[in-house]
Amino acid sequence: MTDRQDRMVSGPERRTPKAELDSRARALQGHMAQKGIDSALIVQNADLLYFAGTVQPALLLMPAVGEPFLFVRRNRGRAREESLLSHVVPMDNPRDLPELLKGCGMRRTGRLGMELDVLPANLASRFQKLLSPEEVVDISPAIQAVRAVKSAYEIGLIGEAAAMADFMFGTARSSLHAGMTELELAGRIESEARARGHQGFVRMRAFNQEIYWGYLISGPDSAVPAFIDTTSGGKGVSVAFPSGAGPRRIGRREPVIFDLVGIAEGYNSDQTRTLCIGPLPAALDKALEVSLDILRALAGMAGPGVPAGELFQKAERIAAAAGLEEHFMGHGREKARFCGHGIGIELDELPVLAQGNRMPLVPGMVFTIEPKFAFPGVGAVGVEDNFAVTEDGLRRLTVSNYDVEV
Repeated sequence: MTDRQDRMVSGPERRTPKAELDSRARALQGHMAQKGIDSALIVQNADLLYFAGTVQPALLLMPAVGEPFLFVRRNRGRAREESLLSHVVPMDNPRDLPELLKGCGMRRTGRLGMELDVLPANLASRFQKLLSPEEVVDISPAIQAVRAVKSAYEIGLIGEAAAMADFMFGTARSSLHAGMTELELAGRIESEARARGHQGFVRMRAFNQEIYWGYLISGPDSAVPAFIDTTSGGKGVSVAFPSGAGPRRIGRREPVIFDLVGIAEGYNSDQTRTLCIGPLPAALDKALEVSLDILRALAGMAGPGVPAGELFQKAERIAAAAGLEEHFMGHGREKARFCGHGIGIELDELPVLAQGNRMPLVPGMVFTIEPKFAFPGVGAVGVEDNFAVTEDGLRRLTVSNYDVEV
């Protein structure tokens, strides 16, 4: 039994330490002070988990100064058990929020920040009417900036998620054989991962960006564009969710893309490897080698102060020099305009290694580098690793090898 399995049986999952919650609140309050924001109302689950340590139904009110208040609507006992915030307050109805705030010494919200990138418009309007702020502003850019820089505690959890991803990759290697369907292989991986404590659900922030575990796709289907913003995603099982593993049977000498998400305590590791029963065809093998060249070049180039977009430009130059620019990160009009992204509680965090992005890397950021090539009608190949920015450069968090042939 693994340490994680033992915790699942013998006691509660780890709670976010109070010192972590305090540090995160101070970081957000620093951004609020710079922008003249007096208070912030946090509602979305991923942000609640980050700032309160729980996703029980609640509203978090972050003042510009002092400790936040978590107003809990349901499952109050679980919220108190899970969150180490000092102020966990029962709330029967959101309409009670103004009086509850007065009771906590907050008589005005002033300029109020709300998560306008994810909060439904009707809820935003409801809270605005309820709290009567001087002005409503978007707090999401500040939240995303704070969450982009991970603590040592968070990087440790992403490392655990990377270990989960490595276990999943090992299961894929040992289970893969000709004639099995993508769904059969995906099911074996998912079953083993769930038994080790994988939560199953992958959080993404962007609107309508939906993903189930990631992608386990093969052959020509591995080059089929996804309906979300990525290089390729396969056909899936129906038009209702047209991506990911499907009923296709896996053959010899064709690429099998393992692009699955390991998760530990809510934190994601996003890893891609290419497998093949037998050797890859020569053209795909060459493209995979170029993927590895790009990965190593970008890992050697990245570090504090380097703009994220310059990494993408470097990757494009290497692909062009190899004569593969047409196939880099997709094909034709379906190309993804990035080759890496931040990871954390959500799969689509900052920074994004995208064309024109001037955001500088800073120590504590954790992101993927994922150079991939797609050949319509043939298949896709690529790799993806996770890195933490240090004072001196990058530290690789993913641990799986790059062996292809099964």
